Amino acid sequence: MPVIKTASLAAAALVAALTFGAPAQAANLDEGIVQYRMENFEEALALLQKARAEQPESSLAAFYLGMARKQGGDIAGAIKDLTDAATLKPPVLDAYLELADAWHVQGDDDKALEWANRSEAAGVNPARSAFLKGIILAGLGKTDEAVASFEKAKGLDPSLNQPAQLQIAMAMAGSRKLTRARDALRAVVAADPNSEIAGYAREYEQSFTRILESYRPLHLTLGLNYLYDDNAISSPSNAGARAQIGNPTGQRDHAFMGSFRLDYTPLLENDYTFSAQYLVQSTKYGDTNTAEENPSTVINSLTVNPGRSFGNSIFSLPINFSHVFLKEKEYQVLVTVRPTWSWQAAPQHILQAAANFTRRDMLQDPLVQDEDRDANIGGASAGYIFSYGDQGGMAALRYDFSYDNARGVNWKNRGHRYSASGVIPLSAALKFNLSGEVSTQDYFKTNTVFDVQRDDTTWFGTAGLSWNLTGNVALLAQYSHTTAKSNIKVYDYNRNTFSTGIEFSF
Repeated sequence: MPVIKTASLAAAALVAALTFGAPAQAANLDEGIVQYRMENFEEALALLQKARAEQPESSLAAFYLGMARKQGGDIAGAIKDLTDAATLKPPVLDAYLELADAWHVQGDDDKALEWANRSEAAGVNPARSAFLKGIILAGLGKTDEAVASFEKAKGLDPSLNQPAQLQIAMAMAGSRKLTRARDALRAVVAADPNSEIAGYAREYEQSFTRILESYRPLHLTLGLNYLYDDNAISSPSNAGARAQIGNPTGQRDHAFMGSFRLDYTPLLENDYTFSAQYLVQSTKYGDTNTAEENPSTVINSLTVNPGRSFGNSIFSLPINFSHVFLKEKEYQVLVTVRPTWSWQAAPQHILQAAANFTRRDMLQDPLVQDEDRDANIGGASAGYIFSYGDQGGMAALRYDFSYDNARGVNWKNRGHRYSASGVIPLSAALKFNLSGEVSTQDYFKTNTVFDVQRDDTTWFGTAGLSWNLTGNVALLAQYSHTTAKSNIKVYDYNRNTFSTGIEFSF
């Protein structure tokens, strides 16, 4: 099939007009091409629109009209005309490359890549095709393929050496390969130290060097807090139920809380991710009279979280082990595996889906077998996160489902939890935090102690402030409220807590 290349399009049209005598309907096309080449784009657009109407089957008219629209910023209109230019007979091959560029500008890199591949296969401006394909592949998160295209562009056209090296550096930085990015930027500077692009590259290279030199994979955080709790042992709201469990007045108390957290986040130079955290939290209540009544806790927790990124999404596999002391005695051990998929659907918008499995082992014998809470717990969740502003604003929604297959029949249940949270920056250093959730638990069997099938609904909410005094010191204050409703009154209670403290990070 005959094809048209634009290097001699205008000349061919004018020669045909002079040799054979152009018909009246070709005059607008010829003059439109001349005006376009003279960069009189508004005049060219008017003439080429007439030419397109006169010659709807002309791929040449479609091509130049598409190019005029593109110069005027009408990308959607340009794509329509350029698509005609690429598909009418004979096709204008240069339209392939222009379509790749237009779809990339429009934000559809999948279609852009399709046309870039066609342009490359047709041999249209091979160096520019390879360069544009590299930019598109980088936008799709295909770093290795993007680098290969930039290397190809450099080999085909030495004048693209500096811009291609700069793009290679940007692609490497996007995939956290900062050392290779820095090396690529140094190559840009070495090629022509006095060029404008070398100046940009030098600034980026210095930034990456500072990041690499200052990056610390280990972070230590220490927290000290005071807590006031108006119902430290979750005493029932109903006076009769309190008397039934031997606590007729409830339990107001205060506590001191300490936390030690060690985070490890190595800077991996590939698509793999990894983080680990060790956390110790201690809450020591002060007013209870005996160890049997004291609700003090010590929690040791270790989490490892390997993952891998795939373009705009990441798959992670957090594994958590927790050991809990309650009332100065070993209380329970939890082991949780939670495979999670996170997808950045659009800038500032993240969708999440996860499954989870938890093994819970209680470290104290139950009073009766039906109260045994040892369990295998399965579940799933879905969430949405929206980030906004440049100071860490965030809003999130989440749904969790759980199936608690406890050994004792009184604790077998199905749960649903709906939660919302947000961070509202009041300034660069001061943030307001809000969260709320409602959860329901439907128990499967009639409780053998209370002779009723248990049904719980719990509301929980928090509001707090965090103020970063420096990069390493923050002041914290938080209020939380819990309302638990149950058709078994000993599980029905209200609770309010207020805490304030300071956090140090190193």
